[in-house]
Amino acid sequence: MITIKDKCSCCGCSACASVCPKHCITMCEDDEGFLYPAADENTCIECGLCEVVCPVIHVQPDVEKEQRAYLVQHKNEQVLRESTSGGAFTAIARWVLDRGGVVCGAGFSTDFEVVHQWANCYEDLRMFRNSKYVQSRIGNTYKEAKQFLMEGKCVLFSGTPCQLEGLFSFLRKPYENLVTVDVVCHACPSPLVYRKYLEAQKKENRI
Repeated sequence: MITIKDKCSCCGCSACASVCPKHCITMCEDDEGFLYPAADENTCIECGLCEVVCPVIHVQPDVEKEQRAYLVQHKNEQVLRESTSGGAFTAIARWVLDRGGVVCGAGFSTDFEVVHQWANCYEDLRMFRNSKYVQSRIGNTYKEAKQFLMEGKCVLFSGTPCQLEGLFSFLRKPYENLVTVDVVCHACPSPLVYRKYLEAQKKENRI
C-alpha cells in the first residue's frame, strides 16, 4: 500500500489511483490544493500495484537518444493567436485525428477547473490551447487511454512531464500507437491560489 510520508516523494500523477484494482486510493487535496494519494486500509488487498507503477519509487534511468529540434509555427492565424506554442500541438493533434485517433489534454471544465479530457474532432482542440498554469486532474484518462490503445486507436496524450511518466508507468509497456506531448514545466503553482484568483475575478466581475 502506497503511503506518502514526504510530499517531495510524490508528483501527484495519479498512476497509483488509476491502477488500484479495488479503487481504494483517492487523490486528496492538501491545504494548498495539491493532490496526493490516500489509501483505504480496510479495502486494500496489498497487491502492491500502486507501488509498482509509481514513477518516483521506480525512477527509470535516462537513456541517451538522438536529439532533434524543430521551430514550428502554424499556418492558420486563428490557431496561432489562440496558442502559446506556435500551434505545434494543434498540428500534431490534427495528424492524430486524421488517422482516426483521439486526443487527450488539459482543458477547462464548466467551473474553470483544469481537468484532462478527450477530443475526437478538430473543433474540440480549442480547449487544449493556451497555458493553464495549474496541474490538471487526470481522472480516469489513463484507463481510457489504455482502452483506446488496446483497441488499436492512435492516441495523443499531452500533460506535464510527471503526468506522462505516470502514464508510461501505468501502461507498463510501450505502444506504437501512442503519441505523447509534454509541456516545459518549472513546477506547478498552488491550485488553491488559482481557485482564490477565480473567486476574486468572479466578485470583481459580478459573475
